[in-house]
Amino acid sequence: MRTILPVFVTGLLGVCGTLASCQTPTTSAVPKAPPSGGSAPVLESVSLRYNVPAGTGRIVSVVPDFHFIDADGDAVVIVREIVETNGPQYSLHVPPSSPIDIAAAAQRKGAVFSGGWTCGTAQYYITLRAYIMDAEDHKSNSLQYTIHCNGG
Repeated sequence: MRTILPVFVTGLLGVCGTLASCQTPTTSAVPKAPPSGGSAPVLESVSLRYNVPAGTGRIVSVVPDFHFIDADGDAVVIVREIVETNGPQYSLHVPPSSPIDIAAAAQRKGAVFSGGWTCGTAQYYITLRAYIMDAEDHKSNSLQYTIHCNGG
């Protein structure tokens, strides 16, 4: 099982703020065993909501909603990677992963994990790839999505 540690990131990505997490790698001289029984989560789609009120008058520019199902109900982390962007590299802080804290029963029926992206003032786009890992190290399929900021 992977160890997930919360980390506070000052950046643009987080769930309606700058709270994100990252995964700590496991180092060991013994090779990791392949995933045991069970099945991988399925990332069904990504939908984007724009200009979402986040309380205290703050607006989140874009909220990606990741629709997934996990027959085993043990999805634990979503991983995002930059595929392409024309944005200012210094300001694009994409945490490598965020914990999924959704009840197993909901995951089995189909669940939604929501992220958050604050565009700032620059005009750019960013294309990301996302996938989900479960507690048994099964990896879902990957989906790409593009966020357009300020007409970029």
